Amino acid sequence: MYVTPDQDPRCRPRLVLAHTDAIYAAVASRYFRQCGWEVYLAEAAPQVRRLTRDMEPVVVALDVDLREQSGWLTCCKLLLEHPHLKVILVASHPAPDRHRFAAFIGAAGLVDRQHGVAGLVDAVFGAALRAVG
Repeated sequence: MYVTPDQDPRCRPRLVLAHTDAIYAAVASRYFRQCGWEVYLAEAAPQVRRLTRDMEPVVVALDVDLREQSGWLTCCKLLLEHPHLKVILVASHPAPDRHRFAAFIGAAGLVDRQHGVAGLVDAVFGAALRAVG
């Protein structure tokens, strides 16, 4: 689901991204914008939920260690409000039980932050394609 800049901007896919590492968020944001996505950055769970309601993103990517409220709980709340939303969680060195828990709460995936933005890109494009199909 690559969108070129010459396409209708109203058809551009949207991503809401909340991550505690500003550099990681900036690099990811820049990559997706270069691919034609609209990217909305959030710093806390309430902002993520508001942006999700207002912007209707294809995918939401959450750091599991968000301030004020964990990405785990935020994912659960988002999926209660938007059952078909694709939510991807990002964690450092997630153990196998964390992957099982992510699947249990309904996340579309759990990405290891140590794989850099490339891991997130792979997960987001896979989730976006599942959202369209």
